[in-house]
Amino acid sequence: MAKIKSLSEQVYEYIVHQIKIGTLSFEEKINETDLIQQLGISRTPIREALIQLASDGILENVPRKGFYVKSITSQAMDEAYAIIGQLDAYALKLALPNITPSHIERMNMAIEKMDLSIERKNYELYCSWQEEFHLIYLEICGNQTLIHLIKELERKNIRTTFFSADTEKLFSFFKIINEQHRKLLDYIIQKDTENATALISEHWTMEF
Repeated sequence: MAKIKSLSEQVYEYIVHQIKIGTLSFEEKINETDLIQQLGISRTPIREALIQLASDGILENVPRKGFYVKSITSQAMDEAYAIIGQLDAYALKLALPNITPSHIERMNMAIEKMDLSIERKNYELYCSWQEEFHLIYLEICGNQTLIHLIKELERKNIRTTFFSADTEKLFSFFKIINEQHRKLLDYIIQKDTENATALISEHWTMEF
């Protein structure tokens, strides 16, 4: 049975998503009143989410001033994604024996949806489908500790650097990235562990 998320957990995920898509910028103050109006809920679950986000290193709680989106240096982000790449490659290696035609179909659909997002220059939609693509194999790797580590690193090192870039350059880059997704799916279908894991490591550290 799927776990029903609490209001504070939903607020937590909402704020992370807003950072990811560039609606909230690094060092920007979180406006609690705006969140109450946007989400239509009371202050308590919002405060609980903000405190947890600060505890997790995503926000900074500045005494008597409020909560701010914590900035991340380019070096720290590059280092984190290099680690994520290696962990994700291992997750894919574990997942390959469990891949079914249904998983292949879902991954192919995610690639097509990313193509559509690129065509429409829809950044938020692209991000959602890219997450879906990687989650398909991550969730069947069979190692919960590994899944937790990857998600934790991704959550604490939210990649927002693409969002503020030139739109044409941004989506041209995403075309390259999505071709990698397509090639990766070919390797997965062929059960080519060596090339699949090498590509996924490269994928996470692509320079923009």
